[in-house]
Amino acid sequence: MTDSRYPYTYACDFIRMVGPVGPKGVVLSRSDASQILQRIADVLSMDDHELACKLADAELAYETDPQAVNHQTLRLMTALGYPTKKEN
Repeated sequence: MTDSRYPYTYACDFIRMVGPVGPKGVVLSRSDASQILQRIADVLSMDDHELACKLADAELAYETDPQAVNHQTLRLMTALGYPTKKEN
């Protein structure tokens, strides 16, 4: 892949997506997420690039899943205090 954001930016975005949200939105910065990625790679005795690729691939797959994107959008809107209409 020739995208300069692959794998590290996408991997960090995946970590940020599953991390906490608050009244100001996503809590973790990309820098925070990068540190988390490195620590997890260390604990797993895995090369951080290999882990970043796996998480980046998960993020890219997630971005193409409308149901997953809708779930994340509702999660953020709720955290930001916007009223949401839950679908049946």
